[in-house]
Amino acid sequence: MKRYSILFLLTLTFSLTSCEKLLDKQPTDQMSLEDIFKDLAGAKTTLAGAYGALLESEHYLKNMIVYPDLIAGNIKFSKSVNLSLEDVYLLDYTPLLSSFNASYTGMYSELNNVNNIIKYTPSAEGSAADKAKLIAEAKCIRALNHFDLLRTFARPYNYTADGSHLGITINLVPRLFTDPSPLRSTCAQSFQAIINDLTEAIATFDDTNSGVLNGAYQQNFFTKYSAKALLAKVYLYSERWDEAYALADEVIRSNRYTLLNNAEYAGSWTGRVPSSESIFELAIETDFAGTGLGGYFDIADNTYRMYAATTDLLSLYGDNDVRGRAAMFNSLTLLNVNYYYTKKYAAGGTSQTPVKLLRLSEMYLIRAEAALEKSNPDFIQANADLNTIRKRGDATAQDLNLTVKEDLITAVLLERRKELAFEGNFSFDLARRRLNIVRTDCVAQMCDIQANDFRLVMPLPAETINTNNNMIQNQGY
Repeated sequence: MKRYSILFLLTLTFSLTSCEKLLDKQPTDQMSLEDIFKDLAGAKTTLAGAYGALLESEHYLKNMIVYPDLIAGNIKFSKSVNLSLEDVYLLDYTPLLSSFNASYTGMYSELNNVNNIIKYTPSAEGSAADKAKLIAEAKCIRALNHFDLLRTFARPYNYTADGSHLGITINLVPRLFTDPSPLRSTCAQSFQAIINDLTEAIATFDDTNSGVLNGAYQQNFFTKYSAKALLAKVYLYSERWDEAYALADEVIRSNRYTLLNNAEYAGSWTGRVPSSESIFELAIETDFAGTGLGGYFDIADNTYRMYAATTDLLSLYGDNDVRGRAAMFNSLTLLNVNYYYTKKYAAGGTSQTPVKLLRLSEMYLIRAEAALEKSNPDFIQANADLNTIRKRGDATAQDLNLTVKEDLITAVLLERRKELAFEGNFSFDLARRRLNIVRTDCVAQMCDIQANDFRLVMPLPAETINTNNNMIQNQGY
């Protein structure tokens, strides 16, 4: 009887307000994989746990949401002691000491757990259709983890002309401690593995756009269209412009999601019911009481509150923009300094709201950017999509009709910064466009960072390098 060789979904709880809730598991040395995956119910429980694992602070409850904005100039600290991710802000991390060492090991642990789902679910008792859909969801989670690792621990796709530089270790099977030491794939190979998972999942999903689990909203699970939305973003990052355009266009034209209007925007970030614009978001269990992501922005939380918006970001919004300081930020004066904290995640603890990872507005901006780069550029579509998001934010904004490609790309990137602030994108957008980081409202020793600075790629943990002779460390470390 096979036994676990890794920690497998031990302490997470992920409420789906149904029987499909991640239960406390027996210790891994007391429960076999055959026991867990003997039927569909067990497979569903582990899938719920895989979704729940995304809500670790080392993943989407802090690091992957805060890091891109903190290092690139959307976020600053509003206190000076007991700081989280201070090493990121200061670019002061090493293979031995880095806030992202836990993210690296955590995401690979998540991958191993998902790989167990993919390997053992086919032999579980239950509906073949449900098992196929469950495996498709697991492949989407695997793709998302690989995508996050690739964005954080490798150079962007265009660092070399053919993506032949180092990517990440692609983990497609459950790994045992006794297995041969893994190697890093190239960046191109890493992207292709992500694309393969999502493509296979999309081909498997039916058109109901619902997941295999019950008791939550469809936006809380991967479905055909949320997988297409993620794949559109992956294509954007790998500069497969025609494919990025086609998939973003398909998601938009599906009419399964609807852009919120100006008056609805701010309210969509309160409560736990997905808006019509939400494509994929991570549900918060009904009895959640931890700090959560919101605790770091909560003006009432004097312990964890620390991430304020920079004047660099706030100055980008016009007075009538619903995304600006009047509607989407809480203000607080500390030591005679005014700070502004996003309302996207305004409270932690029992008031923590779901973490939004894919929204329809991003599909418009992906389509706009891809329209300019695809084999047959479409400036009319790019301007139209850009104006749709600009004028949703600020109804008084005048239409743009830009005719110079570089100007329009700059405008799209600016709109991505404004629209997707505090959603884990900014530094990655700058990196894939090979743009320097310029931080004005900044007190770090180094505020301006060149696009080729080695510190814009996180180091692999020292333990990973020291225990694997085949593993190559990122340049500069």
